[in-house]
Amino acid sequence: MRFLAALIFLLIPIAPLPAMAAESRSLTGEIMVLERIALPDETVMIVDLSNASDEALRDLRVVTQGRQSPFSFSIEAPQDTDLVLRVGLSAGEDMLWLSEPMKIPAGDEDLSLGTIRALRLPHMGTASLLSCGNTLLEIGLLPDTLRLRINEQVLTLNAQPAASGALYVDPANLASSVHMQGDRALVKIDGAELTECQILRPEDDLTAGVWMIRSIDESPTLFPSRTELVFFPDGRMSATVGCNRLIGSYNLYGGILTFGRIAMTRMACPEALDQQERQFMAALPRIDGLRVDIQAGRLTLLSAGTPVLQARK
Repeated sequence: MRFLAALIFLLIPIAPLPAMAAESRSLTGEIMVLERIALPDETVMIVDLSNASDEALRDLRVVTQGRQSPFSFSIEAPQDTDLVLRVGLSAGEDMLWLSEPMKIPAGDEDLSLGTIRALRLPHMGTASLLSCGNTLLEIGLLPDTLRLRINEQVLTLNAQPAASGALYVDPANLASSVHMQGDRALVKIDGAELTECQILRPEDDLTAGVWMIRSIDESPTLFPSRTELVFFPDGRMSATVGCNRLIGSYNLYGGILTFGRIAMTRMACPEALDQQERQFMAALPRIDGLRVDIQAGRLTLLSAGTPVLQARK
């Protein structure tokens, strides 16, 4: 009997143990906006965590409901990887306040980050991180110019001829420049050369190809209407969601996405397509984040953590 019982035990399939959840720790702090302005009730607090390659990992979005600066935050962060933290506020079209990117080394202790200042930003397009030793900078490529974010300033540099790579120089201070060659960049500020910088580019590229919009605010787009959304590397976007063409701008920082002003042609549309265009235009100012899955060809645009627009390749 003992032999039979042992045999039965051996024949019973053993279910695998569930995978252990990744260990996490708490990051806390508060966000301060220096401008003395009354923020709109619909302002969204943004906390965004990326990995060392600036690929979005975790985020927090909270509607402030009329509260004013400073804003306390707490977010759970993975312990086993170096992180990049950005915090700020979004209040719709062209109203984005953001901290400078902050390196958070891997570790298992909770961190209190104190007060982090968020500054209102001009248009930057797709912001790329420059890792220069222990310093993180941000650059945004626009048509014929480059914007460099450093020490709570945004410098606008103009393109200049170069024997190799791409050279940008500050017209107001010729001793400040960025010279990019492949995935490396040489940055000079007031003539002082920073440690050689590496340009960090996430694998999930929002600008790769055309996105076909499938739903807006959970409403499927009309078939067979043409619904296209295109992001260009220089911060421009275009879209068609009915019978008119839309063009405008966007800003992308890690997992943070906002849209600027949008212009649209004025062709008369059938009523259903006209309604779809209005729905799309109303959705754009609310968007503050995204999730991209290049492998699956899926794009989700978010407002305060809620899906607003779904698109596919």
